[in-house]
Amino acid sequence: MFPVSQVLSRSRYLTRLAKAEMCSGVLQIGHDPTQAEFSVHLNESKAFLSYRLDRKARVLSLDHTEVPAVFQGKGVGKKLVEAALQHAMQEDLKVKIYCDFALKYYRDNEAQLAGKIEYVPE
Repeated sequence: MFPVSQVLSRSRYLTRLAKAEMCSGVLQIGHDPTQAEFSVHLNESKAFLSYRLDRKARVLSLDHTEVPAVFQGKGVGKKLVEAALQHAMQEDLKVKIYCDFALKYYRDNEAQLAGKIEYVPE
């Protein structure tokens, strides 16, 4: 067992380290097709964007984005959505948006994404 103060100190260090990574813009977004998600590990936490892929119709549906509270508002979710959209473009997939966060990203960047998104809820 570690003393609580040592555990908290390590946790603060890891949080600062992850924040420094985010500030430097070097977040390493991973893609795991078997889990149908794009993700990034921050400390001992994970932020992810889950999706469904319809191979026959060649459609990538963005379903849900989740970022740990301590890292919200720091661009992590944005990087996940951008990674998913970049993947869709590289693979020539249509995109459907069902995730509220991805929908906000789409609305904020609608001019650049025009014609690249198949379905957006009203």
